[in-house]
Amino acid sequence: MSVKNPSTSKRFCFVAPRYFEGIAGGAETLLGALATQLARRGNSVELVTTCAKDNRSWNNELPSGEDTINGVRVRRFPVHERDLGAWIPVQCAIHEGRQISVDEQLLWLQESVNSGELYRYLHQNGDRFDVLLFGPYLFGTTFWGSMIHPHKSVLIPCLHDEAYAYLDCVASMFRNVRGCLFNAEPEMHLARSLYGDIPGAVVGMGFEAPSLARAEELEPYFDHQAPYILYVGRKEMGKNVHLLLDYFCEAKRDGLLPTEMRLVILGGGSFSDLHRDDLLDRDDIIDLPHLSERDKQRVVRHSLFLCQPSTNESFSIVIMEAWMVGTPVVVHGKCAVTRHHVVESHGGLYFSSPSDLAGVARHMLETPGARGMLARNGARYVATEYAWPRVLEKFDAAIESLFGATTDPAHRNGER
Repeated sequence: MSVKNPSTSKRFCFVAPRYFEGIAGGAETLLGALATQLARRGNSVELVTTCAKDNRSWNNELPSGEDTINGVRVRRFPVHERDLGAWIPVQCAIHEGRQISVDEQLLWLQESVNSGELYRYLHQNGDRFDVLLFGPYLFGTTFWGSMIHPHKSVLIPCLHDEAYAYLDCVASMFRNVRGCLFNAEPEMHLARSLYGDIPGAVVGMGFEAPSLARAEELEPYFDHQAPYILYVGRKEMGKNVHLLLDYFCEAKRDGLLPTEMRLVILGGGSFSDLHRDDLLDRDDIIDLPHLSERDKQRVVRHSLFLCQPSTNESFSIVIMEAWMVGTPVVVHGKCAVTRHHVVESHGGLYFSSPSDLAGVARHMLETPGARGMLARNGARYVATEYAWPRVLEKFDAAIESLFGATTDPAHRNGER
């Protein structure tokens, strides 16, 4: 007699500040992908979000009500009007690393992305779900939403070592929810170093890797043969794209890179956001917008390597995607998470200066055998650690560890 997997009987509700088909945000993509996989295997799953699309304006661009994306029921609620005059000064103070009071922190969260209707829905329907999953950590929907039913709230925080992580209110949230699902070991270590022995485990995001034969069929995107370094992601200073541009230009100026080497920047946003508009006049820097998934894979597949310059990552989906199409990766040496990935996988290298970047590029050009080995190692790492069956196994074990024993935050913190 077959026994139903008890994990498939659980009812899950994911809460994200924004979510829609084709969203480019890493945290939202991760939550949506996990929700989709749980629904496909038979769990009852909802994803609750706002009507916002743009992560700067947070305007209500999408209609409120129900939608279905990849088999997951999505409920959208309007973002409430924000007092940006009150929010911006506190936001600037936090970003600059200045000390702010708890009252100022609460004001910052009050004027963050919030929806009273969303919170009412969670309050009235929380009992229908076994687990409420919130992410990422620094938005009002996560902070206030997780306080409604903290005993069944789990964070998927996507935590970075940044000023927001050191706020008292953020620490309180981590300590009062049921626990956390982390994307990588360094993220879990950071959370525990900041907030104490936070219950939870590393889960991450799963991937369905294309076959090597299929990856090899991806024809070049460019009609030239010049080697190029590739960045894929938002064109934002928070992603350190400006640093990569500066390092590339400096290495070129000093003769450390071949004259034919190019740098391709692919993703949303503009060079104006990077304050580097003048670089678009160079013939060795190529600016590309969002592309179709296949065209993106073509650009990645035929790059010399994918470069992830960000120092604030909790996972980095694009690294895994590069490995899956046979491309090695190079990451910033000061990012604990991405450096962990390349060290554990032996699938890439890291840099911290223009000469480092140039040295890595020359090594990749001059030793194609070593380059290929890095790519194969990375693909093996994804297949071993981040295939969906493995990720769902880790997810089930983490949920069981959090809800299979008494983990009431008050008991955990010694308050009773």
